[in-house]
Amino acid sequence: MYSIQIANIQDQVEIDESLLQQIAEKTLAAEQVAAAEISIAVVDNARIRVLNCRHLGHDYDTDVLSFLLDCEESSPPQNSAPPRNSAAVDPGEESPRGRGKRIGGEVILSAEMAVATAEDFDWSPHDEIVLYLVHGLLHLVGYDDCSDTQRRTMRFRERSLLSTWDLVPQYADEAVGDES
Repeated sequence: MYSIQIANIQDQVEIDESLLQQIAEKTLAAEQVAAAEISIAVVDNARIRVLNCRHLGHDYDTDVLSFLLDCEESSPPQNSAPPRNSAAVDPGEESPRGRGKRIGGEVILSAEMAVATAEDFDWSPHDEIVLYLVHGLLHLVGYDDCSDTQRRTMRFRERSLLSTWDLVPQYADEAVGDES
C-alpha cells in the first residue's frame, strides 16, 4: 500500500527512520491515500538550499520541500459516505484531500533548520522534523498554505495529525496558545 524510502544525509540530529516511516504511513492513512510511493530525505541547510534554488528559484534555506511526482485520483463509488477517520477533518472540508489518491512524491526535510528553530517553539528538533514531515505530506495530498484561508485549513489538519503523537505545534506568525 505505502512504500516509504528514507535517506538520512545529515549529522545534526539523530534520526529514527522507522519512526519517520510510521509517521508517514499514519499521515497517509489518515488522509485516506489509497497507495503511495514516497521518498523522504533528511538533509542539511546547504543541500535544501540548492534544491530550493534549483527547483523553485528561491535562493534561501527552508525547512521542508515537497515534490508531487505522480498523482492518480480515483472516484469513490456513488452514494458512499467517506470512511470515519480518527484524525479530525476541518469542518469546512468534505473529506481528507488524499482520499482515494495514488501518489508518488518526495519530501525533503532540513534537520539543521529544525535544530535552529525548535528552541524558539519550546520543543525538540525531532518534534520539529515531525512537523516538517506532516506538513510536506499534506502538500503532496493537496493542501496548500498560500492564502490565509488555506494556511488555517492546513494548520488545522497539522494540529489534528500531530496530536496523534501528543505534539502541539506553535507557529511564528501566531500568538502562543492561539488555536484559531
